[in-house]
Amino acid sequence: MLFSLIRKQMKMLLRNKQPLIILLLMPVVLVTILSTALAGVMNSGGEVAIQAKLVLIEDMAWEQEEGAIKEFLKEQGVSGSALDNLLNELKNNDPIQILSSILAEADVSKYIALDKSRSTELDSLRKDKEIDGILMIPADFRLQYVQSAYFNNNSIPDIDLLLSQENEIRASIIQSVINEWQAGYTKSLALSKVGISPNEVMQNNPTVEKVEQALKENERKIPASIYYTVGMLVMFALYIPSFLAGFALQEVQWKVYDRLLLAGVSSTLYAISIFVTGAFVAIMQQIIMLLFGKFVLGIDWIGLEGMLVIVLSYSLFIGGLSALLTTLQLRTKSGGASNIFTGLIVSVFSFLGGSFFNIGDVSSLLANIGNLTPNGATMTAILSIQRGQELEVIWSHMPVLYIWLSLCVLFSIVLFPKRGVTS
Repeated sequence: MLFSLIRKQMKMLLRNKQPLIILLLMPVVLVTILSTALAGVMNSGGEVAIQAKLVLIEDMAWEQEEGAIKEFLKEQGVSGSALDNLLNELKNNDPIQILSSILAEADVSKYIALDKSRSTELDSLRKDKEIDGILMIPADFRLQYVQSAYFNNNSIPDIDLLLSQENEIRASIIQSVINEWQAGYTKSLALSKVGISPNEVMQNNPTVEKVEQALKENERKIPASIYYTVGMLVMFALYIPSFLAGFALQEVQWKVYDRLLLAGVSSTLYAISIFVTGAFVAIMQQIIMLLFGKFVLGIDWIGLEGMLVIVLSYSLFIGGLSALLTTLQLRTKSGGASNIFTGLIVSVFSFLGGSFFNIGDVSSLLANIGNLTPNGATMTAILSIQRGQELEVIWSHMPVLYIWLSLCVLFSIVLFPKRGVTS
């Protein structure tokens, strides 16, 4: 009998176009629009709104300075294989090469575009308003660096950084990165004397943290496609209870519910059928959304075990909420409860839960409140997994879901009409 009731509920759902449009078509359309429109803002690989242009002026490369460095080392008594090994070490620890490597990194290059030029072009470069910074390296920079870092010469090599006054934001980006690099090679002058490689010092400098907050180790950024797929997934699942409750109210008005009771179907079994149908529809809806994200948007979902636990738990909550909303409609004999829920509560929960945008960017207090909503807890748990965090991170959010589920089931049991409902 239970399966017959569930089949009846599913047939009513499938025969109505409005539920199918709202539950399946609308979230897919919104995910596509939002993930495309906001990809450049949220995606780690997208273009950034601000990118500074830096020109590196270097008239002498390592190969051109190597001869002078070699002669200096010979004057200091270094020869033979020791000379060759030291030259190789100096080349590998070349500060200019390290700077070029830092600027070529993906996290930095999206903020700073690097070009190279000669000092003969300096006048024209300074007149170019599209250039935000010019870094000039002296001709004997490497020789002076070797003398200071390895042979106790107090003459520290200087560099000149010219910044444009046209755009202070782009200039400050360049200033931040160059300051970090310069601090790194300045420290290396002292640390290299106690056996710490300058390359190690400068490469480990937190350059990127000056222009954006660095991700925690082993975490990946959440692109717009993942964020809004999850956001729409949890939001539109909240509409399922309204439709099932609406169908139940129709059955009361058409006397179908009373005939079911007269045929020996208990009210408890009817409530259970609503619960199971709501959970089943929620599972199907979420699977369709996740598959759409994978095969249409190209999302690489990770942590599938944790995702399965979250989807099943959230679906059980949707089933419990379906039973509760149905109970309220049968008790009040009107669609008022459903209208208030879809018109107000779903919107408030979606806002607090972060379906529209990351509420944490506005207020940490609102974000904490949002994590106490079932959709917010679900969304936070899924996004935590997609960032690459351990699966254990979801357990802190599961109590929220099951508390809400318990409350829905409890009130459904207490309030569900035990006899026929007169419309």
